[in-house]
Amino acid sequence: MEQFEDISLKRLAEILLKKIGFIVAATLIAGVLAFVYSEMMIVPEYESSVSLYVNNETESNVNKTLGSDIQASQMLVDTYIVIIKSDTVLNQVSQKLVEKGIIGYDADALRNSITASAVDATEIFEVTVRDTDPMNTYTIANTIADVAPPIIQDFVEASSVKVIDYAIVGERVSPNIQRNMVLGLIFGFLLSCLFVVLREIFDMRIKDEDELELWFKIPILGVIPDITNSQVKRQGYYSYRRGGKPYEYQQKGVKNDGGKSNKNELVSETKTNSK
Repeated sequence: MEQFEDISLKRLAEILLKKIGFIVAATLIAGVLAFVYSEMMIVPEYESSVSLYVNNETESNVNKTLGSDIQASQMLVDTYIVIIKSDTVLNQVSQKLVEKGIIGYDADALRNSITASAVDATEIFEVTVRDTDPMNTYTIANTIADVAPPIIQDFVEASSVKVIDYAIVGERVSPNIQRNMVLGLIFGFLLSCLFVVLREIFDMRIKDEDELELWFKIPILGVIPDITNSQVKRQGYYSYRRGGKPYEYQQKGVKNDGGKSNKNELVSETKTNSK
């Protein structure tokens, strides 16, 4: 006899709809927890960027911009980024920061907080500083913009680096509270749905006659009423009570034909024989 059946999409939908209140509550709670965690537990981080332009001069002709010069400038961007992240540049930046009253940023700390990349395969590249203090981000970025160009020109001859845009006070980039809330809602919804479905699958109890017929594939001929129900007791069924006397059965609330309560109570007792 096959006692289990494959859960169809219709059955799955019925299971989820039956527990829709729990699913909605769990989803909202997960979203609120994600918001609270993002707002109160994660330290915010800020970013500031400075833009620099790479110029590759060819001979003494500065009135013409050759295609080869532009291509050479694009190739030099990666070289300049490596130089900016070198200890030679970052040690000087660290010293400048100490002079400005900003301490705790050695070469390694600066290197971990700096990212640099070319802008759309052009001769322009950006240096971005990420830190937990918005004021420090733009101060560090602007210090790099002041220190790096002279050092780069010393290493790479016949080229120059010019600052296009200096950095401004850092903007908050982490955590992304809106994204974390959406992820929390999605996670809560999926987890609650999975819990409801698994609980239904592994629940081996038979709850009603329809489920009994569904499992065993046999017709139901009758159903035994629950005589322990409080409403059934009031309708005149015998109730069992165990008290001081050995056993007592009594019938209460029996109505006569006139619709009035019968004052007589049927009581039968079993008594033990005294020795």
